[in-house]
Amino acid sequence: MIDPCAPPETEAVFLYGARRLLMVLHAAGSIVLVGAATHHALTMRHYLRERFIRVATEKTWAKVVAVAYVFTFAVGALLYPTYRYHVRGIYLDRYAPLYAGLFDVKEVYASLTLVVALGLGALAFTLRPAEERWLVRIYAVMSFIVCGVVWLNVTLGLIVASVRGIG
Repeated sequence: MIDPCAPPETEAVFLYGARRLLMVLHAAGSIVLVGAATHHALTMRHYLRERFIRVATEKTWAKVVAVAYVFTFAVGALLYPTYRYHVRGIYLDRYAPLYAGLFDVKEVYASLTLVVALGLGALAFTLRPAEERWLVRIYAVMSFIVCGVVWLNVTLGLIVASVRGIG
């Protein structure tokens, strides 16, 4: 069967044939990421009150956030050429430029927050909250930033995909 949306052989887009699998992996990574980031941010409310309970669980959530963030970001980067050509180039720029802009906002925040998520995961290996209380507030702010950006990105990604998906 011929795919009517497939680009001609002379205009092949990187990993176009794997777009559906990559989209499922990106969505699965996003689900893990939003759950882990939310759990970690909720744990920070105890840390800010200097109640360091379930430290091992908190550190696990932080590590999961870092790994899931990198995974989701990397799969999204593999999807980007297909999105850029088939969604943005052919449809969004012409018929829904506001949504193209929303996607750009999503990507900028995702890129900037990647460093924060990696820092959160790295601190999870070394932070001793009961002994390094001065660092707990910074750690909590990092968690809140990552959680907020992850929720923003999931929301904006769903909005853009509801207008025009990769297909």
